Amino acid sequence: MQNWQPSNPVERRFMDAHTDWTRFAKDRAARLLIWQTDETDARLVQLYFQVQEETSCAVRTMRASFVSEARYARALMDELVAFYESRRETSNAQGMRADWQAPRRDGADSAHSAHSAHSADSVLDLLTLADSLMRHHPDIFPALVFVLEPTQVRDEAAWSRWLDGLLSAVAASPQLGERMRFVVPCTHAAPFDSLRQRHPDAVHLVQGRYSMASVPRELLAESGERGPNGEFRRLFVMLTETIESGSPARLEALRGAALRVAQREQWFDQCVVVHLIAGAAYLKWRDRERAIEAYRSAAESGRRAVDAGQAAGHKLVANGLFGEASVHLTHRAFAQAAYCYERAAASTAAAQDALMTVEAWRMGAVCWEKAGEREHALEAGFNALDAGLLIDESMRAQSNLRLVVEWLVKQIGAFDSRRGELSEKVAALRGGR
Repeated sequence: MQNWQPSNPVERRFMDAHTDWTRFAKDRAARLLIWQTDETDARLVQLYFQVQEETSCAVRTMRASFVSEARYARALMDELVAFYESRRETSNAQGMRADWQAPRRDGADSAHSAHSAHSADSVLDLLTLADSLMRHHPDIFPALVFVLEPTQVRDEAAWSRWLDGLLSAVAASPQLGERMRFVVPCTHAAPFDSLRQRHPDAVHLVQGRYSMASVPRELLAESGERGPNGEFRRLFVMLTETIESGSPARLEALRGAALRVAQREQWFDQCVVVHLIAGAAYLKWRDRERAIEAYRSAAESGRRAVDAGQAAGHKLVANGLFGEASVHLTHRAFAQAAYCYERAAASTAAAQDALMTVEAWRMGAVCWEKAGEREHALEAGFNALDAGLLIDESMRAQSNLRLVVEWLVKQIGAFDSRRGELSEKVAALRGGR
C-alpha cells in the first residue's frame, strides 16, 4: 500500500486503519493487538480484515465461541483445520500441493480429555498446529494473524484469563509464537487493563477514531450528484441519521419525502431500504406497532420489486420478514415470529440463497420450540437441513448448519422415532467430504 493514495472518504479512513495496524506490526515485541473502536467504526475494522483475508490466507478471522478456557484453543484448532480442508480440493486442482496434515495432538484422545481442564496444554497445541502449517507452506503462510472474534463469550473474565495464558505460552515458547500475531477487536478496552499491565510489551492498544458516521455526508458532498439520484441520496443520508435522534416526526417526514422520489422513479428496491431504516428506528425506540408497520411495508415493496422483475426482489421481501420477526421476538411473540421466518424461508429459497434459507428455518425452529409447538419446531429444523444440501460443500462449514444439527440432537433422543431420519440427513450433508 506504499504507493496507493486514498481518493474518497472511505479509502481515507481505510488508510488510517492501515496506519494503526502498521504501528502494531512494526512493534517486534507486540503479539496481541487490542483494537478498540465505537460500534460504528467497528465496521471499518471488520472491512480492513475482510480485505486482508481476501488477499492472503495468512490472515484468519476466527469466530469459534468462547465457551470455556479449556475448550477455546481446541475450537480454534478445529476452525483452522476446517479452513484448510475447505481449500484443499481447489488448491490441488490449481496445481498447489495441499498435502499438510495436522500434527497428532499430544497424547491419545482419552488422555487429552483427562487433561482438558489444563488450557495451557491446549494453547501449546494451538501454537504447535499453527507453526506446523507455516513450516509446511512457508510461501502461503509466512506468518499467521488470528483475528479473534468469538460469536459468543460466556465469561469475560475467563476470556481475559485465556488471553493471558496465550501470551504466557508465547513468551515461554518464542520459537513457536515468533511469527504469529493476535487481534481482539472490541468496543470496550477496560476488561483488558490487567492484561496490559501483566504483559506491557506484548499487548498493543489502538483506540481507533475513524468517524465512519460522517462518511455518507462526505461522499454525498464530494459526488456533487444532482437530479432524482442526488435528491434521494441526500434524503437517505438524513434518514439514517434520525435513528440516533429519537424523533418520530422527523423520521416520518424524511421517510415520506424519500418514498415519493423512489416511487416516482419506480425504485422499489430503494423503497424497501427506506422502510427497513424506519423499522430499525422504531425497533430501537421500542415502538412495536410502528416497527411492524414499517417492516410489513418493506416486504410489500419487495413484492412490487418481484413483480417488476428486479433481481433482488425475493431477498428484499425476506429482509422485511426478518425485520418483522425481530420485532415479535423482542416482545416474546414466538409463534408470530416463527410464521415470519417460515415465509422468509420461502422468499430466500426463491432467491436461491440457501445460506439464508437455512437461517430462516433455523430461527423458525427455535421460535416454534419457545412457543411450545414441538412438532412444528422439528419440521422446521429438518427443513433447514434439507436447505443445507443446496449449499456448496465447501461453504457448509461457514453456515449455521452445525447449530441446526446441535439443536436437533438436543430435541431428538437416541430412541426417538425420528433419530434415524436425523442421522440420514446429517450423513447426506457430510457426503463427499
